Amino acid sequence: MSKVKSTVITVLLALAIVVAAFFATISFPVGEIYRINSISSGIHLGADLSGYAYTTIYPEGVITAEEFSGLSKEDAENYELVGGLYVDRAEYDDDELAELKANVQSDARILADRFGKKGYSSYSVSVEDELSIRISVPTNFTYASYKGNDSQSHSTDLSTATASLTTLSADGKLTLRTVDSSIEQTDADGNTTTYNPRKDDLYDTALVDGSNTYSIAGTDDVSEYLESVTSTTFGTTTAVTLNFTEEGQESFSEITTRAASSDSQTIYFFVGDTQVLSFNCTSTVNLRSISLQASDKSAGENSAIAIQSVISGQSLSAEYQAVSNVITSTAAAGDSAALWMFIGSVVVLAALIVASIVRYKRLGGVNALVILIFALVIVYALYLLAIQTTMAVVLCSFIGLALLMVSNGVVFTEVKRLVATGRTIQASVKEAYKNVLMTVTDMHIVLVVVSILLAAVGVGEVAACGLIMVVASVASYVLYWFTRLMWYVLSAPVRDKFAFAGLKRVVYEDD
Repeated sequence: MSKVKSTVITVLLALAIVVAAFFATISFPVGEIYRINSISSGIHLGADLSGYAYTTIYPEGVITAEEFSGLSKEDAENYELVGGLYVDRAEYDDDELAELKANVQSDARILADRFGKKGYSSYSVSVEDELSIRISVPTNFTYASYKGNDSQSHSTDLSTATASLTTLSADGKLTLRTVDSSIEQTDADGNTTTYNPRKDDLYDTALVDGSNTYSIAGTDDVSEYLESVTSTTFGTTTAVTLNFTEEGQESFSEITTRAASSDSQTIYFFVGDTQVLSFNCTSTVNLRSISLQASDKSAGENSAIAIQSVISGQSLSAEYQAVSNVITSTAAAGDSAALWMFIGSVVVLAALIVASIVRYKRLGGVNALVILIFALVIVYALYLLAIQTTMAVVLCSFIGLALLMVSNGVVFTEVKRLVATGRTIQASVKEAYKNVLMTVTDMHIVLVVVSILLAAVGVGEVAACGLIMVVASVASYVLYWFTRLMWYVLSAPVRDKFAFAGLKRVVYEDD
């Protein structure tokens, strides 16, 4: 390869790295209002780096000391202090209070199972004062939103966390509802009949528009209609699939016939008094399964988990007050944990680059290039794959980098050994890559297999670690071979290729 070609390729690669690194790490304002945030600051963070969103749910008839202090003297007479909470003894006698405490313990286990299915990197469900349940989930803030540099993302992430806390803590049975208090149906012969949902079961729950909801399925136990509920995401579209029993298929056909004749033409799915799904119904549906589009991935998961829990016999035993107060905490590892972790990662990368150049001379520059490219691949993968980043996830990324460094170290050492036998640098490189091929490939295969197992079988942080290790392993193997290409590109115009690799040519004298 000529010096010109080598220079052009090197310059183009360097420019690509600089541009990618700029957008990956630099945030800057545009004008007085708009701000462009870097890719790194747009990565969603786990609770250890961005804190928790948490709430406490209380059974009906149980209030906090703050709420008690606001009661009139007459109303306060009915309440008794139990632990740190006040209980309406007109609603609970001693036996009922003991049963309520047992129900709260049971409900906490059900809620832990529901939130466990969300795949959070971390979460907690705990009973407090025997009569309330505190639930914490990661805020999922990006660094920009956590530090107040992206108010829109901050609001969206907080709304998503709040929706999860609200939907997954829903109590009560599954009902199908409509906002129509009466529905007129006309058959093929033109005969009109009136169906009155209001008469079967009236609910006080109001939708955003203020309309009351009524049971469109009468007093049936709707949970018996369904075999299973799943949530699947394809790209940006999430579908919640409802699989009906034979009885459910027939009953749902009748319900959709009524809904299609209503003014609203909408069926609302409620768990207790919490709406979890809605279905715009314009005709009779007589299928064993239907898929409904959710607003986003998190909402689809919430709906599927809540409904599946209820139809599996895991309804909450107590009736709880609606979630009304969601609070956020600072990062579990410290307010500046994300920043220090980023700085620490940059320091480690810089140290590896310096060590490469010191040990391998200009060949170390090749190694430095692949280190930078690897780091950028990880940053963009975390962002594009929406992997919730924790300290453990970052550590797993460095495992992939360590694999790359070891692989290059093995082949560089083999080249040095072969050069010492009197071979040319070109022959040594070719032979070295051939000699260590199986060793390097086996190392990558082992890590990929372990990573896939973690990603497929694990949940939450374990699954996230597995996914990023899959990316890191593949990137390591590709960049291992890219190292050889760049070694050739950069050393091609150099006359003393031994000096380029930091080696001395071996000269044997005749006796």
